[in-house]
Amino acid sequence: MLTTLFTSLLLGCGSDIAIITRDKAITDTNSVSDVVEETSNPDDTVTNEPGDNEPSQPSSEPSDEMTELTIGFAELSLTQIACPACMGVPSEFDISASLKLHQPTTGGYSDMLQVGTCVTQELGSYVSSTPLNVSGVASFNSIQLYPSGPGEWTAANLQEFQIPRREPITVVTDAGVIPNAFETLEGFDDVQPWELRYVDPSYAFAAVVSKQGTTFTWYPVITGALFEVMVVVYTPDGSQILGLVSCLEPDMGYMTIPGSYFQSYPTWALSAIYLTRHRVDRQPAYEFNGYLESHQTWTVLGTGHIE
Repeated sequence: MLTTLFTSLLLGCGSDIAIITRDKAITDTNSVSDVVEETSNPDDTVTNEPGDNEPSQPSSEPSDEMTELTIGFAELSLTQIACPACMGVPSEFDISASLKLHQPTTGGYSDMLQVGTCVTQELGSYVSSTPLNVSGVASFNSIQLYPSGPGEWTAANLQEFQIPRREPITVVTDAGVIPNAFETLEGFDDVQPWELRYVDPSYAFAAVVSKQGTTFTWYPVITGALFEVMVVVYTPDGSQILGLVSCLEPDMGYMTIPGSYFQSYPTWALSAIYLTRHRVDRQPAYEFNGYLESHQTWTVLGTGHIE
């Protein structure tokens, strides 16, 4: 067994994924590269009136003027795992939602791989911020999120039927409401190669990731969405991770990964194949005096091998 933690592209939430090929567990210690964006908070200094000797304190509540700055981040992630036993997880679905709200700040959460390129390491983003002091639960329509930290809420282990398809989401908190904060995605009627969806470990890993190049296809297509194919490569016995390649394109229904990325890997090296639809958005949140960023992902996680 090899245990490794991946966030679905690059960004966001993830779950422990393990390729199961033998009883011995070996923990991958390869580091993951983070992209950190320096940010600054708006000036919260209060000018004292004459005779007022009390020092000013930063506020944990939103200011009262609309800005172009970022006030938070909403995320909704669904991963459908073709072979849970191959990955060492108990369920076919891994579905979660999260929300954070903070004082208006510069920077952005959805700094992704440039469209039309491939990378061989995971990327991510970080935004420095002052969280809002907000109590109570939050909601994405009927999905309830529970406090997980200052100005943060999460919902884990959601069920597939709870996720609406192509539906506008209103974010509700005790501090305010953000209507039409983002629109949910939908999944796939078909993905190819078909073999990457095999569910039984005895015949999983049959899909070929070719050193001559491999074309992946899917249906339907969502206009304005992005699509990522990430192939994580392991040794033939699954004992250690060898590397990864991740490519991002507009959602067109197909993508070819050049075989040159896999030339250095041994034949029959195992692979975990992530086909992920992304939607990133930024909508006004007038009651919070800024903009809410969002990132939705819908992933099919399959298996294959290098050939």
